[in-house]
Amino acid sequence: MTKIQIAHKVPAATVAKIEVHLAEASLRDVNWEGVKFKLERDDFTCIPDNDRPEAIELLRDINDLIDAHYE
Repeated sequence: MTKIQIAHKVPAATVAKIEVHLAEASLRDVNWEGVKFKLERDDFTCIPDNDRPEAIELLRDINDLIDAHYE
């Protein structure tokens, strides 16, 4: 299981989009195939204790979804 923390200020609609993206990653991304993601609300958005390149890329995707809300 991979824990992902999402900032409290991120709207619920954006969190729903993140959940869809993570479900797709679990199905289609070779690096995340079959992985269960656990979302938690926290002070900031991160993937704690995971600095692998694929985790950094996934976090970048999540931040892009969050940024799209504010454009």
